[in-house]
Amino acid sequence: GQLKEDALLYTGKINGKDSEIFPFPVTRDVLARGRERFDIYCAVCHGRTGYGDGIIVKRGFPHPPSYHTDDVRKMPVGHYFDVISNGFGAMYSYGDRIPAEDRWAIAAYVRALQLSKRAALADVPEAERSALDKVHE
Repeated sequence: GQLKEDALLYTGKINGKDSEIFPFPVTRDVLARGRERFDIYCAVCHGRTGYGDGIIVKRGFPHPPSYHTDDVRKMPVGHYFDVISNGFGAMYSYGDRIPAEDRWAIAAYVRALQLSKRAALADVPEAERSALDKVHE
């Protein structure tokens, strides 16, 4: 039903290698969609924070790797797209269940999870820092 001319969008690869870039801009809406899809499809195994401690794991399924280890964090974003698309280890393929754009949105959200665990105050734009102070009051 669709011509899949955009190799990056549909494979997550550039010249046969996992892409370091996204095929479209990552916006707030993309991250929100990624979080929504992550919570539906991924959190049951990976946990809502990406540590591999989802409800399925608590019931005896093997732990998936944490997104927060150095090795996993260093993977190119195309790797996450490929794993979602084709499966890996005990994880089955979601390529026929989740549209390509949503797989990319999930990959973007995984990156946001990773960044959130290593963020410093200096990473927050100065204009937004006062809002953080109000949250902690």
